[in-house]
Amino acid sequence: MNTIIKTAALASALLASSALGVTAQDKGTVALVLGSSGSPFYQAMQCGAQAKAEELGLSLTVSAADQFAADAQIPVVNAVTAAGPQVAAIVPTDMQALLPPMRELSDRGAKVITVDQTLADTSFLQTQILTDNEAGGALAADQLAALIGETGKVLVITQPPGSLAQDARAAGFEKALAEKYPNITYLGAQYQSNDPQRAAEIVTSSLSAHPDLAGIFSTNDQGAIGAITGLRQAGAVGQVKMVAYDAASAEVAALKNGEIQALIAQNPKLEGEVAMEVAAKLIAGETVEAVTMTEIVAITADQPELADQYEYIADCM
Repeated sequence: MNTIIKTAALASALLASSALGVTAQDKGTVALVLGSSGSPFYQAMQCGAQAKAEELGLSLTVSAADQFAADAQIPVVNAVTAAGPQVAAIVPTDMQALLPPMRELSDRGAKVITVDQTLADTSFLQTQILTDNEAGGALAADQLAALIGETGKVLVITQPPGSLAQDARAAGFEKALAEKYPNITYLGAQYQSNDPQRAAEIVTSSLSAHPDLAGIFSTNDQGAIGAITGLRQAGAVGQVKMVAYDAASAEVAALKNGEIQALIAQNPKLEGEVAMEVAAKLIAGETVEAVTMTEIVAITADQPELADQYEYIADCM
């Protein structure tokens, strides 16, 4: 049973799927809660999870809120709790706000794992499937520094504090600048709340205040897509160098046409696959590592084939 359910009819749909039980060939019930619907990253994660779940004989339900926000995701997690899967793999959108509902899910008997993001308290989690986001942020700093000759003004476009992964990317970037690049002036982080329009406004207003802006680091694809719009509006494409996290199709296209100079890519499909492998082990009573790390890679404009390899493609939709 492989499906994606949005918030509106989520509780009844999950309860209905739970009531159907597990067929003879199924080896366990798993719920995957994505960070948000419509994101290329999470769609690719879903595809990886669905393919691996089918291979392993797991009955998988996938759900997501419309927005990457705690208040939108908490009802989704509560609905999963009501459905009672054996394992729940969740991308928590806030490391603090998701603690109570996810702990309740664990208390009700589900084995809970986090994917891509994690929580401030991990004591009740079976494992965390992560990339090293702080290292990714430092890698972005190295890429941007090289692009601007290790001198000039740069800023970060990111999520408001609370997303552990986004916070770590910004922190890794800031730390690397402070330790390694004394001639780069850091203008600080500005928040776009997964809103490309807001990211575009940040870029245009920043260029008005700092016409000599040399570089931008966006910590996710939505910020990058908006930042590109802002650079176009300001006539600053190429003049302002840009490094962005993720490898959504729009970002890969921007890398190839010169609007983005480097990408820091994860492998969301692999993360989905690993989540299902871990779920199968937990259902079988096996022990798993407390943390499972997945890959991260820097892709530059002269590596189009590597960009194609890591592009976030939802090939199961």
